[in-house]
Amino acid sequence: MNAVSALSIPLKPVQAICQQHQVKMVQAGPHQICPQCAVEFAEQQRKNTQAEVDRMVREKHFAGAMLPERHAQSGFKNYLVKHAGHQNALNQIVAYAKSILNGDKNNLIMVGPTGTGKTHLSCATARTLLNKGRHARYITSEDLAQKIMDAWDRKIPDATEKSVIYDFTQYDLLILDEYGLHDRDKRRELVHKVLYARYDRMKPTMLISNMTIEELKTDLGDRLWSRLQHGYLTVVECNWNDQRVGGAA
Repeated sequence: MNAVSALSIPLKPVQAICQQHQVKMVQAGPHQICPQCAVEFAEQQRKNTQAEVDRMVREKHFAGAMLPERHAQSGFKNYLVKHAGHQNALNQIVAYAKSILNGDKNNLIMVGPTGTGKTHLSCATARTLLNKGRHARYITSEDLAQKIMDAWDRKIPDATEKSVIYDFTQYDLLILDEYGLHDRDKRRELVHKVLYARYDRMKPTMLISNMTIEELKTDLGDRLWSRLQHGYLTVVECNWNDQRVGGAA
């Protein structure tokens, strides 16, 4: 008999004393138990069950975030800082992650050449939110457009363009990487539909691109650029050499 079931049957005080709590034991069927031990045991069982549920939910959230395998362990602590530019970018992204956790709905744009650590910082942001029980999703601009197009071709069961776009408005943070590398025109229009939808639902988006800020403004257009700035827009410029090939300046 466990402590919880013992508490559900008639209890009768006995002379035996619990050595831990120095209180009288009670008779519960054929067993003598300490009421306080029973309560503590039940509470510990509840905590263990909740911890297991939290772990399973956390794992599900991480799996649903679809972080690139290369960046599955990328965090703020293992971001390599070699110069002031790195430190400034790190500070801005950490502050942004904190603002999202505090309930802010602002957007962030991160631009710079390839290999400058943008994806690392974005995945570190996602992991920070996921560890706090929030929903984050990483996807490239190309893959986002393709998911909508797959719905057109019925490659996703029961999905429509509208339902796919709606799904991408549900995340607390959407990380849209490699903006501008998608095929032009039609795919860009689909990506913009998602950005508009997230704006309408007041959901923050992190937009990452190899474009310059001026190129990005032109590509997004005045209406969408204005919406991205609504409230407050954080702009992080990673203007240094490709770190993958040894660049540090």
